[in-house]
Amino acid sequence: MNITIKNEHAAVTCQTLGAELLSYKTAAGKEYMWQKDPAYWAKTSPVLFPYIGAVPQAVVIHGKAYDMPRHGFVKDADFEVTRQGEDYVILTTQTTDFTASVFPYDFTFTVTFRLNGPELCVTYGVTNKGSEEMPFLIGGHPAFFCPMEEGERFTEYFLHFEDEGVEDLHLQYPMFDHDAILYENLSHRTVKLIHQCTGRGIRFDFPGYETVAFWTPIKKDAPFLCIEPWCGGTMDQVPNTHLLEKKYVQCLPAKESKDYSFSFQPC
Repeated sequence: MNITIKNEHAAVTCQTLGAELLSYKTAAGKEYMWQKDPAYWAKTSPVLFPYIGAVPQAVVIHGKAYDMPRHGFVKDADFEVTRQGEDYVILTTQTTDFTASVFPYDFTFTVTFRLNGPELCVTYGVTNKGSEEMPFLIGGHPAFFCPMEEGERFTEYFLHFEDEGVEDLHLQYPMFDHDAILYENLSHRTVKLIHQCTGRGIRFDFPGYETVAFWTPIKKDAPFLCIEPWCGGTMDQVPNTHLLEKKYVQCLPAKESKDYSFSFQPC
């Protein structure tokens, strides 16, 4: 089921399957989200939990191997609408027989979409319902059109960081030939994807996350870029699927909850 929220600045559509964000349109009708062309990538914004990345064999948790899907299972879970208003919606999923077979913890997971003026804030809420500490990785994977205007090119865009000494990253397709590019240890959790001439694009804030990755499909010259806020692992750790050995692994105490938020808006 698709759900649309809106205000005077924008309209946002998500779906209950995977709580996936599908669309962000300005009041003038301009779309910023990638629209699932399977020739390049058939997703728009999957939710990554409780694992991030490929699973070469199995994910090991406290010495036991589990058949965890790539990027976890929440992206394929059925969510229910918990609360909804004109400019926000809260979606919820929780433990099932399947999730218990690949992740031995009792949890509730919520996704909140909320418009604040032109800004869309996306919050992932994790609750550990069990009696022991729960380890997990968590992240977002939203894809934005790049280029954003007709007549522009992917290579005319760059990523601008707020940290002093972190250089702008001018986009070239070959830089993604070895998968995503990950940035760690940023003091300012803000990045802008903007056109080199117009200075227009999007501002992306990820205060709830340790790292941010950038990805577009290898050797496809795809007209989009994913901006992925992560808590969990680095690119060199992909072969190591021991969950508790992952960098930035989150460990949530029993009966506690934690929120992870990112937001974006046109700039």
